[in-house]
Amino acid sequence: MTLDIQKFKERLEQEKKDVESSLSEIARINPANPNDWETTPVPAENNPEMRDELADFLEDLGEREATETELEQRLTSITQALARIAAGTYGLCHICHNPIETERLEASPVATTCKTHLNQK
Repeated sequence: MTLDIQKFKERLEQEKKDVESSLSEIARINPANPNDWETTPVPAENNPEMRDELADFLEDLGEREATETELEQRLTSITQALARIAAGTYGLCHICHNPIETERLEASPVATTCKTHLNQK
């Protein structure tokens, strides 16, 4: 069975747009490093009930930072998968260099290993 690389490329490109959109709602690109995102706090003036409640503000910031980190990691995985497509190595296990099972790629198009090497990095 031949892997439909174009289908995975389109899926990854759409997911990249979605992740970047989600990131832009809670973070901004770091001006010193365009490959890094920085969490932006909710401005107090946009959320008057939090103006004097530092604990709530810090809790919200912590949640935004956790979400930003998760989204940024996902974006990195997507970008790396798209780079593998461009290099012609997409769908190959980076450990044994055998094809990654199609059902594994369907479940996670950013997968870098076959099922045999699932728990190895």
